[in-house]
Amino acid sequence: MFTIVTVSAGDGVLMRAGSKRVLRQHSLLAGLVVAYGLIATWLAQRYALSIEHEKVTVLVMHFLTKVPQIIFFVLLWRLLHHTYVVRSEDRMAALKNDVRSFLSDRDRLFGGAIATLLMALVLIFFAQIKSLIPTLMPFSWDEYFMELDRLLHFNTDPYSLLHTVLGGHYSLSFFTGMYNVWLLVVYFALFASCFLRPDSAIRMQFLISFLLVWALGGNLLAIVFSSAGPPYYALLGLGDTFEPLMDLLRAHAATGALSVVDTQILLWDFYTAPNSINAISAFPSMHVASSTLIAIFAFRLSRFAGYVMTAFAVVIMIGSVLLGWHYAVDGYVGAFLAVLVWKAVGLLIRPTMRRMDSSSHVPARL
Repeated sequence: MFTIVTVSAGDGVLMRAGSKRVLRQHSLLAGLVVAYGLIATWLAQRYALSIEHEKVTVLVMHFLTKVPQIIFFVLLWRLLHHTYVVRSEDRMAALKNDVRSFLSDRDRLFGGAIATLLMALVLIFFAQIKSLIPTLMPFSWDEYFMELDRLLHFNTDPYSLLHTVLGGHYSLSFFTGMYNVWLLVVYFALFASCFLRPDSAIRMQFLISFLLVWALGGNLLAIVFSSAGPPYYALLGLGDTFEPLMDLLRAHAATGALSVVDTQILLWDFYTAPNSINAISAFPSMHVASSTLIAIFAFRLSRFAGYVMTAFAVVIMIGSVLLGWHYAVDGYVGAFLAVLVWKAVGLLIRPTMRRMDSSSHVPARL
């Protein structure tokens, strides 16, 4: 049996009004993404370098393949919420109500689709510009960051301090595992934020902050202070300062445990291969910057989530040095950048979102 659904003229007017409102709420974000894209395009044309369509497809598909995992974790979270927090008598019925409510919210679905598309473009533009770093500014700051690390840590390399306490094989495997799930955590936070209520000021603050942290940190600062990081110090002809660290990591890899060594070698191979995507850039640490930003965002949604993500950010900060990916100052600057951008965007976006909310007669909700 088929059910015929009719939409009245009044409903149609409301739907169009809702769509226009959602588009207005994304106008600033869209404008920033367009500006980011124009800069990426200009740089690519200026230096005759670009990401091939196949590589763009790989980047987009890598993001999309995470969507089922994200949906699974969202459903699991809601199920646990109804089981242990709300203590619903029929948790499956409550979960179905959540899903039904979400799918019936046209504004949220439309806003989520717009935001997801814009964020996918952000990732593409970021990769486009990052691939130009060696051309725009060859790696030249590694020695300075190594010396600054020693200056800030009692004339000692930070990795040696950490390995004294956390240099065991199980510990290294743990931090490697946490580092490996970092991208899934970023995708989860990004995708989940896209599908919060489109009239949520916190949502828009996070999305714009995400764009600016990656553009300013992962592109602008990465170009100005171009550096490769400890794994590539000797390969850049700068000496064997970090060979003791690399020997520790190689010894760990030789045990067959979860290790970063193969990945570090692979990234160098990508860097030295012709027409390949450069994935090497140490300053600032975008792992730490993005994790810090997510922790700040999580606190605005839930104190428990904020504590969990803060712990995750601390683990990523320690792991970035322990595993040799970064100098300690890379993480310090990354965390500071995330806090600075979040506060600056908050000052910018809150009045704008309040005007949108008042004009649409819809209260700001998450």
